[in-house]
Amino acid sequence: MQRSGNTLAVLLGATLLASATAGAAEIFRAHYEIRVASQGTDNTVRSTFETRPGERFTLDLPPNVVALAVRRLGGENYELQVTVTPTKANGAASFSHTYRGVLGRPLELKNSAAGVNVDGAISVVVLNR
Repeated sequence: MQRSGNTLAVLLGATLLASATAGAAEIFRAHYEIRVASQGTDNTVRSTFETRPGERFTLDLPPNVVALAVRRLGGENYELQVTVTPTKANGAASFSHTYRGVLGRPLELKNSAAGVNVDGAISVVVLNR
């Protein structure tokens, strides 16, 4: 009986490891349009990026750098962290906001903070399901 318990523990551990590895291997593709207005500038960009969960994707929109990071919450839900930092800053973000969305559905981005206006939309899908 002891041997059976050890086998079950090993199988359970292997299953959990495989699940964690599969989640870590996810690749997100995001189609987006984002507009950032600050310090008298107004920049808009439309494009696509691919990233892994939690990795930051950056856009150079002078006088700012915009960082986007996607994290899966569970099921079809995800979280998008948008951070805007002035190019000539001491590392402090002037805008940071977290949005929650559903995979495959458009998510509207619209917020303002510290003289930075961000708006647009993004749609995120998982490439390797």
